[in-house]
Amino acid sequence: MDGQYGRCNAVIRYCLVINISDMAVKQKDRVHPLELHTGIKTFEIKQQSLQKDNLYGCVEMCKGLITVDPNQSLEDYKGTLLHEICHVGYDTYGLGEDDQIPQMTNEYLTTVTSNMIQQLAGLNPELFRYILSPS
Repeated sequence: MDGQYGRCNAVIRYCLVINISDMAVKQKDRVHPLELHTGIKTFEIKQQSLQKDNLYGCVEMCKGLITVDPNQSLEDYKGTLLHEICHVGYDTYGLGEDDQIPQMTNEYLTTVTSNMIQQLAGLNPELFRYILSPS
């Protein structure tokens, strides 16, 4: 692949590692759009147990895939989904891999984050309405 995602010859995954307990989930609480549009690429959002990997969520940049384990509280599920979306946004803005991130000020990081969230929320209003709605 060329362009922004040209480094897809390597496996680039961002994963939220948390100890998951067994808990029943009401799937009706996890109904939201299953795509994230970045303006350059569309990511599929998949709900799948990640318990065997001891993860809550994971992004596979080259595959355009966000996976979120639905077996967590609704609040944690929304937080994990937003966490994984932030990985996508930072990667889109050139802040993907830790060794590529320049030293930055709080103001710079805040500007990038607010611009990223505004852009992604504007491109995905229903998804962000779900994430930011009271649980």
